[in-house]
Amino acid sequence: MAPKQVSSTPASSESGPTRSHSAVETGTGALDPLAKHTLNPDVRPKEQNIDNEKGAFEETPPLPRPFGSTFTPDILSAYHAGVMKYQYRGVTCLKSPIDLAIYMMILFDKTPGTIVEIGSFHGGAAMFYRDITRAWGLNTQIITVDFRSNQYQEGQIGSDGIEFIQTDALKLEGSALEKRLETAPRPWLVIEDSAHTFEVSFAVLEYFNLHMNPGECLIIEDGIIEDQGANWRYDGGPNRAVYEFFKKEPDAFRLMKDYNDFFGYNLSFNPNGYLEKI
Repeated sequence: MAPKQVSSTPASSESGPTRSHSAVETGTGALDPLAKHTLNPDVRPKEQNIDNEKGAFEETPPLPRPFGSTFTPDILSAYHAGVMKYQYRGVTCLKSPIDLAIYMMILFDKTPGTIVEIGSFHGGAAMFYRDITRAWGLNTQIITVDFRSNQYQEGQIGSDGIEFIQTDALKLEGSALEKRLETAPRPWLVIEDSAHTFEVSFAVLEYFNLHMNPGECLIIEDGIIEDQGANWRYDGGPNRAVYEFFKKEPDAFRLMKDYNDFFGYNLSFNPNGYLEKI
């Protein structure tokens, strides 16, 4: 059964570890998340064609605290290669298993009424959220959002109970998602996992700051690109977005350190990315 579709116009130690960059390239056999969409005109380019010099935004200032993870370069390189091949129930998922474990703790502790995933790809992560919440007897509504058309794989199973909305994360005001959120059960868990550019991550932070209630959670994914030396390709990426937002709105969210540091200081693909609305 295909998911319901709605369309709109698309458009630990506070000092932290010593950072050691290790650029990670997709090796032979690894999945390039956009490989199947390179000829699709509605695909936002992987690197946004951002005109930065290599090495720009090398290290984000430490606000709310240092962003470096405790992954070593060798381990991060090997771990990332596995993440880029990771599937859930045969469907591309591209999620860090460490973070999936953290997600399960958050789902159990917070029992969200609605999960909003920004960035759908093939829907493997949405299936994971749906299956876990159903297994635990939760009636959590799963909404997954992408500016592209539905990217579910041919013959994919298990998409029932997942609602797909085509909306651009840069244009959430007045969007189909905004209309849907009017009836979305609380509390919300919002996951930003789309373009990983500063612009998109910051736009999601600003939008949901105005629409979330205290105690609801917002996760900004994949700031780990900074440890991989790739921030320059994403205009500073998610970490810059978190830094700039905390500089502008220091009392809007709190960092959920118990989750972020569960396996070690920022030992996650989402350094300083687990946030709770104040």
